[in-house]
Amino acid sequence: MILEEFVSYYHKNKGKKKQVKEVLISWLKLELASLPKKNYQKVLHNELLIIEDGSIVPKNKQGENLLSSLIRMTNILEEKEFESWASGVKPKDFLHA
Repeated sequence: MILEEFVSYYHKNKGKKKQVKEVLISWLKLELASLPKKNYQKVLHNELLIIEDGSIVPKNKQGENLLSSLIRMTNILEEKEFESWASGVKPKDFLHA
């Protein structure tokens, strides 16, 4: 549920110059700064916290697992984007005349 929400947000807000982890951080900060209305938002608020320096930290073991899963998802998204980009590239594209 939470991973689906993040992936949906990512697809709507990804930019060519933004890294996937940057999108994750902005999404988490947006969600944690607002009052929780949906179940996934309540889980985020129960498990994660924004501290004074703007870092996002887990409140407990479940929060650690959640943050770890979200980071793994960003790695998967980055790999998929690279595969998509690489599928259209030929070795000769890297040769300089």
